[in-house]
Amino acid sequence: MRKIIIALLFVSVYAVGQTTTDTITFMQYNLLNYRNVTTYCSASNNNPTSKEGYMRTIVSHVMPDLIAVNELAGDGGTAANRLLTNALNKGGRNYYKQCNYAANSSLCNMLYYNKNKFVLAKQDKIERSANNSFLVRLIDVYTLYYLDEEMLESGDTTYMTVYVAHLKAGSTSSDKAERKEMTDAVMKYHEENYSTSNYIISGDFNIKTSSEPSYKALLEASNASLRFYDPIARSASWNNNSLYSSVHTQSTRTSGGCASTGGMDDRFDFVLCGKEILDNTRGIHYVSGSYTAVGNEARHFNKSIIEGTNNSVPADVLSALYNMSDHLPVSIKMAVTRTLSSVSESRIDNFLIVTNPVNNIMHWKMQLPQNGKLQVRNIQGQLIHEELVSQSNQWIQTDVSHWAKGTYYVSFLANNEDILRRKIVKM
Repeated sequence: MRKIIIALLFVSVYAVGQTTTDTITFMQYNLLNYRNVTTYCSASNNNPTSKEGYMRTIVSHVMPDLIAVNELAGDGGTAANRLLTNALNKGGRNYYKQCNYAANSSLCNMLYYNKNKFVLAKQDKIERSANNSFLVRLIDVYTLYYLDEEMLESGDTTYMTVYVAHLKAGSTSSDKAERKEMTDAVMKYHEENYSTSNYIISGDFNIKTSSEPSYKALLEASNASLRFYDPIARSASWNNNSLYSSVHTQSTRTSGGCASTGGMDDRFDFVLCGKEILDNTRGIHYVSGSYTAVGNEARHFNKSIIEGTNNSVPADVLSALYNMSDHLPVSIKMAVTRTLSSVSESRIDNFLIVTNPVNNIMHWKMQLPQNGKLQVRNIQGQLIHEELVSQSNQWIQTDVSHWAKGTYYVSFLANNEDILRRKIVKM
């Protein structure tokens, strides 16, 4: 009996492996009550139209492919869309898309992505603690896949899951307990849904030291494979500690009605990576030395970022950072790698071709006519579809509109006992 797995379909093949790399930039940013009016933040001291101009300048400088944000107004999605329309897709850009709106408070998170490089595969939210009480703010979960046609055709898709969190602010014991509830909820969800993705958690964590239980829950999980890691390995008591000036992200100001004051003396904003990204085991890896608090050149401890000289970014970007928020954005770079084969005198028999990703209709065919049957299983291995095929190499259309979004495994079982397999994504 011959069992031919997709990776072993080549006959008379001479392959030379080579690696191609794309670099993607991820940016995390607390936008300081963007379009959210409070007793201390108004349209006059936190003008949304002005902020959209500042954000345009910052995005033009950083050019991120993924933008995770906190403190958008929880207004049904209007603020999220206005940021996209009036700030991100400006300056010659038209390639950003936003994920779906979700909120359970006056402030919400959002993830924007470069549609030329990523596709949103699925989205979820974490809104309850382990004891089933509602969290102070929900935590958003976004899973995307890297848009590479050759990888999609081969079924070798690279996924990234991003958790975006805005943890409870404050220094009281109850504030810390609520933060711990939130990160415990993340890790419970993470354990229950951990798969073959790459993982990031980013956000405004509102913590002052790496010894806080909420932070330790992320980095010291009992299951080591689930842990998150600080790419720059700077565990410390960051608050008001000049030794860690280079990683401080708040406050950009020493005065101001809407913004927090006190100058640069806290590391509140983080991008943490799963081991997969640090070890490059799933096609995406952290670029060493790329972790940056944008606009922080480590010489403004307890000062505003515009006091004296700050040459870390151009002057217009520095002004935009100062006026946009009391937080600085954090950015990291990651390399996407894949191995190609250059094939000479190759012949691929009975090759199963499937369009990928699929929406409502899956188009598929055999390269050579074959008798057999097509089976589709979900990620749990359950058979959800089967159809017989008789000596055809024409395109076949299969209705998949009733399938849930996610990953599926397509197998063609030929009568000559060959088995050909593909992995697809249902959008």
